[in-house]
Formats: sequence, C-alpha cells, structure tokens
Amino acid sequence: MWGGIAGVAAAAGPVLGGVLVWGVGWRTVFLVNIPLGALAIWLTVRHVPATRPRGERPSLDLVAQLTGVGAVAALTAGLNEAGGRGWTDPLVLGALAAAPVAGVLFLWLERRAAAPALPPRLLTGFRFPAALAVGVLLNLGFYGLLFLTTLYFQRHRGWDPLATGLALLPMGALVAVASPLSGRVAARVGTHIPAVAGLLTGAVGLLGWAAVGPHTPYALLVVPLLLTGFGTSFTMPSATIAAMEAAPHEVRGAASGAFNAARQLGSAVGVALFGTLAAASASSGFYAGMRLSAVIAAGCFVCGAILAGLSGPAARTMPNVGS
Repeated sequence: MWGGIAGVAAAAGPVLGGVLVWGVGWRTVFLVNIPLGALAIWLTVRHVPATRPRGERPSLDLVAQLTGVGAVAALTAGLNEAGGRGWTDPLVLGALAAAPVAGVLFLWLERRAAAPALPPRLLTGFRFPAALAVGVLLNLGFYGLLFLTTLYFQRHRGWDPLATGLALLPMGALVAVASPLSGRVAARVGTHIPAVAGLLTGAVGLLGWAAVGPHTPYALLVVPLLLTGFGTSFTMPSATIAAMEAAPHEVRGAASGAFNAARQLGSAVGVALFGTLAAASASSGFYAGMRLSAVIAAGCFVCGAILAGLSGPAARTMPNVGS
C-alpha cells in the first residue's frame, strides 16, 4: 500500500511540476513543498503515536554526520563540475579525491561512536551491504536517466514543461500497480525473485534509450518508459524488505535509515554523473552522452540483479499478505 501511494505521487509529480513551471514559474516547484511539508507535519503530530525511548537517549554523533555529508557533497560536486571544467581540473580532482577520504573517515568515526547512525555490525556479512548496493544502483540508474529524458524532451524535442510531464506519465503510472504487486509476490516467494525480475526488466527499458534519436516517434518511447517504470517500482518494495530482513532486529531503525540514505546517494550521483556525461559529449552531440548513460544505467540494474540474486533467501520469510 505504501508503494502504491508513493506510485501515485511519482506519477503526479512530473505532471504537477510541468503545470507549475508552464503556468506560473520554476520557483513554484520548490514553494509547493511548503504546504505539503506543513500537511505532513500536521499528520505526523496528529496520527503517529509517540514512543518512549528505552533507557538513556543517545546523543547525535554530529562530527561523523558532518563527515558523511562532506563525502557526499564532494562526490556530487566533483561529478557536477567535471562536465563544464573537465575531468583534469584541479577543483574536480580535489573534490573527487576528498570524497573517498571523507567516506573512510566517516566509517572510522562510526566505529568509535557510542551511538552510531550506521552501526558497524550492519556492514558485517554480505546481505545488508548487498541491499545497500542495490539501493544505490537502482536509484543511480533510474533517476540519472530520468534527468536526461527531461532534457531530451525539452531541449532536443522542443516540448514545454507540461508536455514533458505528461510524456513521463507512463513511467510513473505503473508504480501504483507494480509496487503492491511486488509486495504480494515477495510475501509468497521471497524478495530475491521480484527484485531480480524487476531489475532485469528495468535494464531492458533503460537500454532502450540508447537507440533514441531526435525524431524517434513518441509511441516507440512509451515502451522503454513502461519497462523502466515497472521494473523500478517492482524492485523497490522487495529491495526494502530484503534490507530490513538482513538487519538484526535491534538495529532495524538504523538499517531503514541507511537504506534510504543509500537510495538518495544513488539519485544524487546518477543525476550528477549522467548530466556531466551529456555535457562532456558536446563535441559528439547530446545523444552520444545519452547513449553512454543509458548503457551505464542498464549496467547498474544488471549488477543490482546479480547482487539481489546472490543475497536473497531461497524461501519466503514474510507473512502472506492475504492472510
């Protein structure tokens, strides 16, 4: 149900964004979050029950958190600036070098923290790190190429924001169907089968964008849109369940936060990387960068499918949804 509702939002987002940009201005895309955020806060205060903390409430490990933020900021900044400055620019090289250093420092600080946001025990073994990697790869491929499809429709097909939002509607519309279906399948056969099937389906859809040209009929573009949207939404609930099942019960709250952070990291890196590849391909044309990005995105989904297949349990561990 959560996935289905998220799917409705995903389908409505590009259309609403297109209407706001087309009819009012691009700033309203950000301003609309104020009433939505206020509504979410009110619903939380009104309906989400408060729980009493067990024992002494741990303090926030602020130094480690800021180090982690610095690692992500350096990585995305380096990838973003590489498109305009070039990969050998000192700023780009410095940012890309600082990112892994800050990442290693973050892990070291977390090991020493009394109440780490990312408990080191989550990274032992194979299943949970594999689930984190699937979250990164899934969002990297999907949102990275989604960014380029928006540029394709607006800058290279000449469509306005409203038409672009409507053009992307098939990709988001399937989420409302595929997400609940994935949950039911995972409840019966385990998480690895729907995750692998969804990732491979999405890989085919993403790879279809490698053949897109300036005059490709929209009717042909609907096919990769549908495959990508279905594959991504069919994967996400199962990948989330797999991440939670792989974590010890007492740290599942941290596991949920880590998995969602991994997904957002993938989104940020995907948009930065694919945007840079499109910009860096100016001499050979936008479509060269888009083709390369489509191949990378499909490769991310295939790698995610391999990880999901290797880490998934053979038997189901979830209760039957219909029971």
